[in-house]
Amino acid sequence: MQYPAAALTKKSIAWSLLLTAIIFGNLAEAGDYPHPYMRHSSMTNGNAWWRTDIVHGAPQIKIDLSEQRAYFYKGGRLTGITPISTGIRGARTPTGSFKISQKDIDHRSNLFGHYVDRYGYVLKSNVDIRRHRRPFGSRFRGASMDFFMRINGAIGMHAGKVTGRPESHGCIRLPWHMAKIFYEHAPIGTRVLVVH
Repeated sequence: MQYPAAALTKKSIAWSLLLTAIIFGNLAEAGDYPHPYMRHSSMTNGNAWWRTDIVHGAPQIKIDLSEQRAYFYKGGRLTGITPISTGIRGARTPTGSFKISQKDIDHRSNLFGHYVDRYGYVLKSNVDIRRHRRPFGSRFRGASMDFFMRINGAIGMHAGKVTGRPESHGCIRLPWHMAKIFYEHAPIGTRVLVVH
């Protein structure tokens, strides 16, 4: 079968573009991972990843405050990494060895949140109930802390705004999708090591 010259040119260009995308896509993919075996991972975004091929082994989480990263291990093998945001000055995330003592998939803060009216409209945002007076007729609605995993008193890991630098009142915030993965793979009793 013969194709008109114009069609052949368009087809050749399309195939060239596809091959280029495949070749450079594979090179970029290989460069995105810190180790060659990561190519079989399930990438979540450019800064976080999770290895779906590691399914067995005791879980352990390492929180590195200076790097603002969390590392998830199974049986001593690195399984995932995510950026985090931890406690700001005056409300630093404590260092030490802890264990997950409670999990709550749709947890809300009992200290930080918003004052809302009876219809749910925010009257005053980003309040600390210990410092901010509640406006007349309003009620407190705690900040959402999905996939909460308590590790030390009021401190826990949960989904939240992550900037890669300290931003929280002491908790360890993870991107929502990574908080969900950590939550699903870290049962109560999982060791959490927080280092500086």
